[in-house]
Amino acid sequence: MEPLALAGFLLSVALGAYVQTVTGFALGLIVMGGVTLLNLAPVHFTAIVIGLTALVNNFVALQWALHHIDRRGMLFTLLGMIPATYLGVLLLDHIQNTSIHSLRLLLGAVILSGGVLLALRPHPRKQRSAGWVDASAGVAGGLLAGLFSIGGPPLVFHFYRQPISLPSVRATLLATFFITTLARLFYVGAAGEITRPMLEVSLYCLPAVFFATLAGRRYPPPLPDIAMRRFAFVLLGLIGLFLLIF
Repeated sequence: MEPLALAGFLLSVALGAYVQTVTGFALGLIVMGGVTLLNLAPVHFTAIVIGLTALVNNFVALQWALHHIDRRGMLFTLLGMIPATYLGVLLLDHIQNTSIHSLRLLLGAVILSGGVLLALRPHPRKQRSAGWVDASAGVAGGLLAGLFSIGGPPLVFHFYRQPISLPSVRATLLATFFITTLARLFYVGAAGEITRPMLEVSLYCLPAVFFATLAGRRYPPPLPDIAMRRFAFVLLGLIGLFLLIF
């Protein structure tokens, strides 16, 4: 990757990590949208780098959250998510081999709708959803994870509607994303799609994520949570619209 393109890639990663630290979401959406919008790297390249980077971060975060995992919800979600992730990878291969423009349009629509979905603040249900509902959310998240390594929006919206504690929601999401990312990397690795440049860029991304996360924790913007959510929504909305229009 050229130095200028790498710098832009790392800036996208740092911005995504900072926003995710202060809002709890949007790393993958911002990185995938920003990198694709600026034509810094192909979608499949960016998806693998996002997966490798997120895998390390999720692993570290889970060390203090394992006892909070909602194992029932995670199990049903993974039943739908893991096979759907494989289908998403196959779909990505098909689309990028037939029409790059269609891939950009699909990514723009996903980022725009993901921004809307994550901007909402759903009220918890009175009763826990049935297992098939968890699995259905897993299918939706798995398809997006397989396509773009951004399976978060449907799962975040679904689990925040469940009558479980916030630490349990966060831990369950982290564990689900960790296992799904492993599955996606296994799928693409078995197909020989993980290359040395991808590994190198992923290593470069780790310090950017670390320092941006540290900055988000120590120097959050002097804005209420709702204002930060609106900022993230506007940012994602603009990225999605630009991908759809240009």
